[in-house]
Amino acid sequence: MQSLHKNVVQIKQLGNEYYKVTVCKNIITGHVGDQDRVKKGEAGHDKKLKHSLSRTKTQVFEKAICNDWNWFCTLTLDGSKYKRDDLDTFIKDLSQFIRDKRKEYGISINYLLIPELHKDGKNWHMHGLISDIPSSEIEPHPKKSLSQKGYINWGPYLEKFGFNSFGAIRDNVRCALYITKYITKGINANDGRINKKLYYCSRGLKTAPKICEGQLIKPIDFDMAFKGLYSQSMYVNSIEWFKEYFQTYEKEE
Repeated sequence: MQSLHKNVVQIKQLGNEYYKVTVCKNIITGHVGDQDRVKKGEAGHDKKLKHSLSRTKTQVFEKAICNDWNWFCTLTLDGSKYKRDDLDTFIKDLSQFIRDKRKEYGISINYLLIPELHKDGKNWHMHGLISDIPSSEIEPHPKKSLSQKGYINWGPYLEKFGFNSFGAIRDNVRCALYITKYITKGINANDGRINKKLYYCSRGLKTAPKICEGQLIKPIDFDMAFKGLYSQSMYVNSIEWFKEYFQTYEKEE
């Protein structure tokens, strides 16, 4: 049986310093009956893509800010080594490459990668976050303009796949916000990605846990950063001041 809850407040904790506060106009809980399901083909491509992008941006941001990252990377393919338009093979071989490096060096190498089409609309490269790479495999970047800015090269990646660049992350929050822009960059309903993954990541990455949920008891008298048709949200570094605006649900015995 379904229940409708109005003006629901949800709070998630992102890492040790930030919280996401969301106020939803309506939340439906309980079993979804067949009459409430959207039949395949009913939802338009544009609507499906919009919902997918919104959901994906939230997932990427949470994984970016809730985990430890050292490097922002750009990964490309050398056409003499790989078919640059074959994204499935790219991510499959890259995942295996990283697993092999974990075993070889006994270190945790986590990744959060977002594929992006080149301007030619055919070939792929990826941007993303990497937690660690073997220090013995770090090399000065062969491109002088990047080397002078502090970027490094992952030697074995260059040998197997092609050009790459790694920049040290100095501000995790700004980096998490920045990486989400690649979710929507260059994507449209006709580029073939609507039914494919919009990002790839290591298993077991931490996400933002929901720490409390309740009912809004005082009108919001300030502007929240993100406003949608059905909800509004913001990121804050403290929730103490917001507690006067809502009452948490009592736990069922």
